[in-house]
Amino acid sequence: MNKKDTEVMVRLAKEGKRISKIWTEDFPEYDYWDIYFEVYGAGERSSVGVKRMITARLDKLTEADDKQDRINIIEELNELVVHLYSRYKSSQQKLNEIRTIINQ
Repeated sequence: MNKKDTEVMVRLAKEGKRISKIWTEDFPEYDYWDIYFEVYGAGERSSVGVKRMITARLDKLTEADDKQDRINIIEELNELVVHLYSRYKSSQQKLNEIRTIINQ
């Protein structure tokens, strides 16, 4: 896989596109798992993936018996929420830039 393709995959994931959609719509020549590992290897996650992770951690939190386990899960949840918030802010900034260009 070339660097340009990886950059496009990561950008699309940052914009909220699901990995399955990146695969089927943009890079059908690659295997799903190749795209998954490229995106996650770059430290990026899809919004849907983060939502699923949050849901799984909330479920796990209700089952946690140990206080330290609960603290660890809460810290991870915080990181996931911050990730979603930073992606939202970035998307809003890009949207504002696009609106500015359109309205000129």
